[in-house]
Amino acid sequence: MEKTDICDNWFDFASSFVDKKNDSGWDALTPEEQEITALWLLEVDLYNGGFIQFFCNWGEAAYLHAVRALQAIGAVHALDIIQSGYACIERLSGDKRLTELWDIPQFLTEDEIERLDKLDKQFWEDPDKIAEIAHRYYVEQLGIHT
Repeated sequence: MEKTDICDNWFDFASSFVDKKNDSGWDALTPEEQEITALWLLEVDLYNGGFIQFFCNWGEAAYLHAVRALQAIGAVHALDIIQSGYACIERLSGDKRLTELWDIPQFLTEDEIERLDKLDKQFWEDPDKIAEIAHRYYVEQLGIHT
């Protein structure tokens, strides 16, 4: 199967879980569905606006589900990248100046912004082939025949 086919299959497979989360929240999903949803959100937002977009759009719950998913599928490069991205913003956790997650970017240093930009570019290289390994892993885990 070609890469675009894999990505399309992954997108279609995961989008139903994203819809379920959007309709009913994270708690309505099984742990595997949470992981699939978080991976889908991670990929969509990271390829669009980077780690900051992902985190500010979806928050710490999505980040933690994505970490668990990347660990489960063995995507060690992507895991390191997003954990490094989180390390750039972690100091702002509990900062009283933040009224919403989208306040985070205004309090980042130039060094943090530069670091996040480099990490985003590393993620875009996709050394783990996330769509391919995630689709294969979760189809097997959920017993779905494609």
